[in-house]
Amino acid sequence: MLDTLLELDRSLLLLVWIPLILSMIYVAFRCGGWREGVWFVLVAGLVALLCDQFSSSVCKPFFERYRPARDPDFSSMVTIVNGYRGGMFGFFSSHAANAAGIVVYTALIFRNKLYAATAVLWALLTCYSRMYLGVHYPGDILAGLLWGILMGWGGFFLYKKMRPFFFGDVPSPYSGCRFVGIITAVVYVTFLFILLMAPILKFSFH
Repeated sequence: MLDTLLELDRSLLLLVWIPLILSMIYVAFRCGGWREGVWFVLVAGLVALLCDQFSSSVCKPFFERYRPARDPDFSSMVTIVNGYRGGMFGFFSSHAANAAGIVVYTALIFRNKLYAATAVLWALLTCYSRMYLGVHYPGDILAGLLWGILMGWGGFFLYKKMRPFFFGDVPSPYSGCRFVGIITAVVYVTFLFILLMAPILKFSFH
């Protein structure tokens, strides 16, 4: 069943990302109101943008390191799933960076242990799927995670330092907010849906 899950890479990543993002936006506005919610979402968007674009627009073209499935000296040893090979270059993984950045940023703001553990599990599964599919080496993943963690910490620092200028010296409404559990539940329900329905739905890359 795990193989089935991982083989549906792009479709499944969308299925996990979309509910996660929508539930996160809902909680941001439900717990913090519209002004705090906008600030939370703007910084989260900045974190994701920096994670993704530094990888895709700067590092991959600069280092030009072939993905395992694209490397002429290595691709024969890689199992290609549904013909999916990704782009030409893979250093470093934007999926790993995005996942780590959002996880660190939100975990530091929400301060909820169950959410943090769930988010880390989701990020690790995302990273493992990239290696399983032959589109990233472990080094690509590690570098992406490190960059994502740095951007996540940076986003939290920006959120925390600039927040008093917008909202005054008051506690964050997100720490201890009971609605954070909604995001955790959405992630588990989405994974359960994928595991149960993937063989029936038969997602395709084509």
